[in-house]
Amino acid sequence: VAEVDTEEGCPVGPGFTLSKVMHLTPLLAYNKDKRGLALDGQLKHEDTNLASSSLVTDPSQKENLGIVVQYRVKVKLTLGALAGDLVAELPFTLMHPKPEDDPDNQRPSSESKNPSTAAAPDNTSQDTALDTNLIQLDTDGPENTAEPNDDIIFEDFARLRLKGETEA
Repeated sequence: VAEVDTEEGCPVGPGFTLSKVMHLTPLLAYNKDKRGLALDGQLKHEDTNLASSSLVTDPSQKENLGIVVQYRVKVKLTLGALAGDLVAELPFTLMHPKPEDDPDNQRPSSESKNPSTAAAPDNTSQDTALDTNLIQLDTDGPENTAEPNDDIIFEDFARLRLKGETEA
């Protein structure tokens, strides 16, 4: 999703070391056409992040999860014409901090139990009309009376399901 190529500080002489810190920022603009990316949000929104890594403590439980999100950094070191290349893939965990409370952009969280933070009853008819939930297309079911869920939306699956129901 992001790539950096550098030759700064090269070649490294015998007995010397090279240490670098690289900062990568994957941008949505460069990854809109890629398939198989797990996003935390919807592809059409600008504030979309890569999904957080799945934390699996017991490898035997890995099969019980629907989708496991894992990341790794691929480091390629060119040792020269005779020695060839050395490639290492290093796994890492990507986690996002809890969003800051912004009074302009507040919505009820899935953990909130206080009914005073929920939307007012007069806005429910508007919310039903503007429902863009592509995963659960039933807007009249009891699931919609609960507070919104902040799950990851996989756009490809949603599009396929929507396409299948419009053809029926």
